[in-house]
This record gives sequence, C-alpha cells and structure tokens, in this order.
Amino acid sequence: MKISSAITTLTFAFLGAILSQGCNKQEDYEMQAKAYPMMTIKKGSMTLSYEFPATLKGIQDVDIYPQVSGTVKDVKFSEGQAVKKDQELFIIDPIPYEAKLEKAKANVASAEAELSSARFNRDAKASLYNKMATSKYESIKADNACKVAEANLNLAKAELKVAQENYDNTVVKSPVDGKLGMSSIRQGALVTAHSTHLVSVSDSSYVHAYFSLTENLVLFLNSNSEDEADFQIKFKLADGTMYDKIGEVDAASGIVDSTTGAITFRAKFPNPDGVIRSGSAGSVVIPMTLDDRIVIPQTATHEIQDKVFVFKFEDGKAVSTPVQILPYYDGSNYIVSEGLKVGDVIITEGAGLLRDGTPVTRKSEELEQSKSDNQAAVNK
Repeated sequence: MKISSAITTLTFAFLGAILSQGCNKQEDYEMQAKAYPMMTIKKGSMTLSYEFPATLKGIQDVDIYPQVSGTVKDVKFSEGQAVKKDQELFIIDPIPYEAKLEKAKANVASAEAELSSARFNRDAKASLYNKMATSKYESIKADNACKVAEANLNLAKAELKVAQENYDNTVVKSPVDGKLGMSSIRQGALVTAHSTHLVSVSDSSYVHAYFSLTENLVLFLNSNSEDEADFQIKFKLADGTMYDKIGEVDAASGIVDSTTGAITFRAKFPNPDGVIRSGSAGSVVIPMTLDDRIVIPQTATHEIQDKVFVFKFEDGKAVSTPVQILPYYDGSNYIVSEGLKVGDVIITEGAGLLRDGTPVTRKSEELEQSKSDNQAAVNK
C-alpha cells in the first residue's frame, strides 16, 4: 500500500508539472504576442485627384498688325479695356492713301473713256468693212484696240480696289469682341505693314486650358469611366483656390508624343466674369470617385523587391500576403485589385516591423479609446 501510494503521488506530481508547463507556455505566448491595430476588409470608395499644369488661352487670342505702313495719328482705346468687334483702335495717317485712291479713281474714269472710244471706233470700222469701204486689217486693228481698252479698264479697277482697301486699312479695328492687352504704340509712332505689333485682343468669355496626360493614365481614366467612375474637369487658380465653374474636355490630340508618351488635351471653361485671363497660370484638376473597391491604408503595406505585401491576421499570427494595388492613390490609401477579399482581417500599422508567422493579437478599440480619454483627462 505504501509503495502504491507513493507511485500515485509521483504520478499526480508529474501531471501537475506538465500542466503547469503548458500553462506557462500559454502565458509566455500571450506575453510574447504584441497587439496591433487591425481592420476587417470591406468594400468602399475612394476619390482620386489628379492635377496637371495648364496653359490658358482665350477662345480667340488675336495679335493685331497694321495692313499698311505710316504714322499713327490717333490711338482710340485704353489698354486693358473691353472692346467690340469692328471698334476703332488706331488711325494711321490716311492722306497718302487717300491720294492714291483718288488717282486710282481717275485712272478708272480715263480707262472707261478710252474703252468707250475704242468701242465706237470698232463699230465704225466694222460697218465700213461690211460696205467694203475699208480693209479687213483696219477692222481687226480697231477690234484689238477695243480689247486693249477693256484690259486697261480691268487693270484700273483692280488698282482702285487695292487703293480703296489700303485707305480703309488706315483705320485699324478690333477683329473680335474681347479685352485688349498692353501696347507700346503711341500717337506719332511709325508702323510697318505686317511687321509692327500694335496690340493683342482676347475673347475670354470662355478660356481654353491645354494640358497633357500620360497614355497610361488616359487608358485608366477611360476604362474606369465605363466602370461607374465619376470625374469632372476643375481648375485651380494661381493662388491655390478652386475656380467655381466646371469645365469639359472639348478636344484631344490624336497623336501620342513619342518623346514624352503624353497626349495633349484641351478643356473649355466658362469665364463670364473674366476671372481667368488669357495667359494666366494654373492647374487642371481631375477628381474621380471609384466605388465598390477594397481600400486599405498605405501604412498596412510594405514592399519587398518591388512587390507589395500586407499582413493578414490568421490563427493568432501575422501572415505575409502579396497584393496587387492600382498605381494611383489618394496619398494615404491604396485600392487593392488582387490578394484580399471581403472579410479578411489585416494589420493596419507597423507592417514594416513584422515577420511572417509573428504571434499577434488585435488591439482592443475600447482599450485604446479608454487610454485616449485618460490621456485627455491628464492633459487637462
């Protein structure tokens, strides 16, 4: 009995040691497992925003040059003012052109008189020739003289047309409605036809913004525009404020720039108040909302050899998992296209410090909130 009792005692002691060791291992595991913030994957939306420098021009930017040379007699506008189409801007000394116009008119009158005499002589010679009273040579000569007179009249009329146009061009008018730029031309200045820049006028009731997108981004925007993506064209002014009118793309280059791989686009913005001036600096902004996507924080990812990984929480451990993400993000979040599904749990912070298989526990949101409230009370 004593021997049996001793064996029983030893058996219980051995079992107790094993259980105690198991409990200690469990306690050690729980002590080793560090708590990390995590999230359960579900689908949501993300708004991406793309910003590109743009060159701005009015729908019509016209540089005005004189069509005739001469001395400026009058400047009939103030720089920067709004003007209407055909409004007078400059007067160039018309006297030389008026004299040429009068001479051209006189030449036309003289040519008409010569043609009248030539026709009378031709008809007379033709009548005499029919009566055998003159030679055929004289009749043909009179007919040719009539044709020469007709040609001279046509030439005189052409010269008159040019003289009249030159005279009219001594008054320089605005070709479009718009606003004038600055001008260095003053009264008394000598200007040269087709060479001296007088002033520029811009029709800025609408403005065109020219910008470029990479071919890859164009393909991405086009593919997602068919996938419930929502994007508009906005404009950011030079001071960083957003223009309150929405634009639309009204033209795109049909050629990809071989050196940059970019495509040039043109967006049209209404500008009824003249807030945007032709030549202004600014940026085109394209916001686009993608719905029904898996969105994760950038802090949940880490990279190894150009591949992106996250850590799933599975069976109390961190499991390294490769994922595919879109190349465009909002600066703090990624959209995952492959590697995760709804219901997965991932670690959202500290991914760069973890290793595959590391024991982890989920940080209690209630505990964190309590700590935050306590800290706020201490700070007060």
